[in-house]
Amino acid sequence: MLKRWKYQKAALLSIILLFSFTSPTPMQTVRGDPHKEPKSLPIEQADGMPTYLQWLAFPPSGAKNSSLLNQPLFLHADDNSAMSDSQKYEPLADDAGWLSKGGEGWIEWKVDLPENGYYNIGLIYDSADDHKTDLGLGIQVDGVSPYVEAQRIVLKRHYSDSVYPPVRDEFDNDRRPTSVEEKGWKNVLLTDYSVDPRPLKWYFTQGTHTIRVVSGRDAIKLQALYVVSPQDPVSSNSPTQEKDQSEAVTPASGEWMQKIEAEQVSLKSNTSIQLQSTDSALISPATDGHIRYNTIGGDQFRRSGEWIEWEFNVPKDGIYHIGFKYLQAYSNNAYAYRTITIDGKSPFKELQQVGFPYNSSWSWDGLTLSDEEDQPLPIRLTQGKHTIRMTVSSSPVMPVYEGLLRNLQKIGKLEQTIRKITGNFEKSYRTGGNTDLNRDWDLEKYIPGLHEQMAVIIEDLSELSGMLADVTVGRSDIENAFNAAARDLADLRDHPRTIPNRLNLFATIQNNLGTWTFRMLDQPLLLDYLWIAEPGAQLPKIKSNWSQRTGHLLGGFFRSFTNDSDNVRDKPDAIDVWVNRNRDYVNVIQQLTDEEFTAKTGIPVNINIVPDPQLFILGNLSGRQPDVALGVDAAMPIDFATRGALTDLSQFSDYDEVAKRFQPGALSVFHYDKKDYALPEIQGFNVLLYRTDIMDQLGLTPPDTWEDVLRMLPTLQQNGFDFYIPPKDGLPFLYQHGASYYTADGLSSALDSEEALEGFEQWTDMFNLYQMPKEVPSFYSHFRIGDIPIGVVDFNAYLQVQFAAPELAGRWKIAPIPGVKQADGTIVRWSGGVLQSGVIFQKSKKQQDAWEFLKWWTSTDTQLRFGNDIEALYGPEYRWNTANREAFQLLPWPEQDLKTISEQLQWYKEIPQLPGGYFTGRHLEIAWNKVVLERQNPRVVMEQAVIDINREMMRKQVEFGLRNREGEVLRTLDIPQITQPWRGGTP
Repeated sequence: MLKRWKYQKAALLSIILLFSFTSPTPMQTVRGDPHKEPKSLPIEQADGMPTYLQWLAFPPSGAKNSSLLNQPLFLHADDNSAMSDSQKYEPLADDAGWLSKGGEGWIEWKVDLPENGYYNIGLIYDSADDHKTDLGLGIQVDGVSPYVEAQRIVLKRHYSDSVYPPVRDEFDNDRRPTSVEEKGWKNVLLTDYSVDPRPLKWYFTQGTHTIRVVSGRDAIKLQALYVVSPQDPVSSNSPTQEKDQSEAVTPASGEWMQKIEAEQVSLKSNTSIQLQSTDSALISPATDGHIRYNTIGGDQFRRSGEWIEWEFNVPKDGIYHIGFKYLQAYSNNAYAYRTITIDGKSPFKELQQVGFPYNSSWSWDGLTLSDEEDQPLPIRLTQGKHTIRMTVSSSPVMPVYEGLLRNLQKIGKLEQTIRKITGNFEKSYRTGGNTDLNRDWDLEKYIPGLHEQMAVIIEDLSELSGMLADVTVGRSDIENAFNAAARDLADLRDHPRTIPNRLNLFATIQNNLGTWTFRMLDQPLLLDYLWIAEPGAQLPKIKSNWSQRTGHLLGGFFRSFTNDSDNVRDKPDAIDVWVNRNRDYVNVIQQLTDEEFTAKTGIPVNINIVPDPQLFILGNLSGRQPDVALGVDAAMPIDFATRGALTDLSQFSDYDEVAKRFQPGALSVFHYDKKDYALPEIQGFNVLLYRTDIMDQLGLTPPDTWEDVLRMLPTLQQNGFDFYIPPKDGLPFLYQHGASYYTADGLSSALDSEEALEGFEQWTDMFNLYQMPKEVPSFYSHFRIGDIPIGVVDFNAYLQVQFAAPELAGRWKIAPIPGVKQADGTIVRWSGGVLQSGVIFQKSKKQQDAWEFLKWWTSTDTQLRFGNDIEALYGPEYRWNTANREAFQLLPWPEQDLKTISEQLQWYKEIPQLPGGYFTGRHLEIAWNKVVLERQNPRVVMEQAVIDINREMMRKQVEFGLRNREGEVLRTLDIPQITQPWRGGTP
């Protein structure tokens, strides 16, 4: 006891000493000005369809804002003049509007406009389904989209939190509320906050025109479309604003102040904008050692167009100041930009681009909405209820982003030109590829103007770096990346004869810059509260002093000895379920279990988090095991089953009926020695993802077979593009050639069969003969840039492109992966994917209760509700890829994507799990490295790999009683043989 207190005193003293020398608010140099208009960059005229910024930079002669249409000109949905397909549209009841069912199609209206000029377009709309995704559509004027952004207009759904304040669980922790969609007509001027916080402009000449709405993937209700002249807000120091404010009732000083907890939202645009539990001094409300959802946003409130809205009341007409307590420690030395509207409008120009500066000490700051001279903006409000909305805007950095993309394309084209001349198409981040190092190249002879081309790129990167000074607090990571790329390119320019032997530097430069293509536009910001106050009122204290921070830390230190930080549920009569997922998933599972499973069956359940899957192993060794485990990786069930640790699920009388929920390829992974040890929870997949805009430009169609891939490769590579396949995933090639990983008795490797050797050679030839990229740090970045416009990707990459690359909306599709054509003309497309499962431990004394729980958890209704609840919490990018086939079909997938994914899943087949089988994946990777990186003979390499695999398998077979010590076979195994795609029915 004395020894324990000695350690506690030492820890306590360390904490006090640490904070005694900590500066509460370290000084930082604020270099940029959030109010200042960033200096403009020269914008190049587009070769094809321009971006919005390019379109504005090259306007029609004499173009200006129209002024005669100050009131909206409404075009009711019923007044449409034409539509593409009446099957895709239908009128709503009571003449309320029209329903667009989603999918390709369009509906248009005719409009007469009084003058030449720019106009804004607005829509009155509502969602027509229960999906959690943004609504997307396109706009065409006289049959043409004037700029790229017109093809991907985003309309937001409206959500509220299901309850406030959050309800608490048995440990007195808050439960995160779900998001509930608020249905009803929504009126919006079409805006793209990534390029401009003002509504998008559309140019019309005087007279009659057509405005066409092109359907997106989602069903949407349309009540009306309208056109109006732009009404841009003016600066707070303009004569008009000064006159308006002089007429307001302006108290010289006041005492009234209202603090609004940021987590108490009235509406928000996305389910992914979530309440957060933050523990720090002066946080409101305090956590007191518990989970308290007391802030909102952070990294989940970062994408352009996302917004949060709050309601508040003021006691009388007058002038008020508004401010926010925030944390911006996410984007190094950058501002997080927001557009602020009051009652749906920005009263001042300054509110369209409010910058929240970075704080390097991870401490909270306060920001009062101010003008360019840092004087609080006088917000004129009438007595009663008002709304304030904060919208993410990345428009200040969009010119830099477009400049980055422009230069990446230039660098890629220059690299490809050099590769054509040198004959080196092997991209590598480590070596120069297959260039003859002894040959001297005079590139300037073959590429006239090489020096000038590189100089233009270097100068452009330097200008982009300089522009960042206007939109950053200090030297940012992005700026450093631009400067580093400029230096590397300058070194290549100054030593042109070394370029062919240093082509890997081009790949490095593109990768380093490319990482910013999806991070630059992110604008994360965490909010604690906001305030509305009369001028002169006492404002809340935001920054804590030394004693407050020390007291807070000491309080947390002492509570750590009494609080159950793991929140372990331990009801003695309950079944214990360990879940290898994060806390929010576990909380949802527990809530769902209490509300449905326990309520219906009377069986209590303890759901507990297992942060590390190694704890399953440690629990098995120590004898402290749960009854059920969820989130178990594919290899673990058979590993445990061979040691007698898991229950054979096929012994339950209704197992065969339950097994019908899943595909045979998923179930087979958990089959061993005529028994079945797990039920699949989630099941991944692979698809072919491709950029339709680039493929159309090159005249290419998605390939059906690997032969088709090889035929399209020359066109791709000669134009500076690449095809991506996961370098270390050889399963599709082996299975598509008819190979098996193991012999039918499960005792030996079958990778030395002729079919396996053919598949292995085709796999490695893709990199050796056809120069596909051997390493791609981020396919998503390259796909977004466009230099790798097509590739085989998994479920996670598909979701990332769908939800994290909004600018690509309508410019990509998916297809089944390429396969091998058979003699009868059919195409075999075998592929695998990540699996996780649920198991029952053999030592459980509640076997039947555990089985009832596992059946309930994997049922269609439960999996569907859980998937929807997770999306309501985190957003659609957290799609639950359930292995339950019926539930999978009912989740909100885009219709055409669902057809493609379902077609590919018919060909799902993974590697069987056998004793010693872990050597198979390891030695396949070694074999790939030897053949691709060291250029060894593939057949010789595979023969040695099989020898090594069989040696380890035999050792494990002796351990588990399949062979005796002399190597004689005592019994064989049965491996499920899956030779045909699953078309439904009994597994």
